[in-house]
Amino acid sequence: MNQKTNKTIIVGMTFGELEPATMITITHTYPSPGELLEAIRAYVREWAHTDEGRRARAEACGGFNWGDLAEWGTVLREKIPGILDVTCFYPNANARLTAAIVDHDESLMTVAEAVAPG
Repeated sequence: MNQKTNKTIIVGMTFGELEPATMITITHTYPSPGELLEAIRAYVREWAHTDEGRRARAEACGGFNWGDLAEWGTVLREKIPGILDVTCFYPNANARLTAAIVDHDESLMTVAEAVAPG
């Protein structure tokens, strides 16, 4: 049976910064981004008790966040069911991909501006 695939972009922001620190694009079969995130969090909680997970935490100086997870992206693809592909970007270090966070409801054009002069 063919499952629908989805693509979710996880944007990791650092407090006080306007640019994302990490962007992770995940192709997956979860029905929603929330279910994808919960699957990742649940896996990492279990993975933390393995030798590989302990090594990852040590390399991250005791804390393990989304940026660290991006470094271990192949773990997601290979071990979490439903994750088909993972691509990680670091906008500050990779000028080829940048991001700008905007207010979705920001008005870019008023009705008066849209009316043709005349």
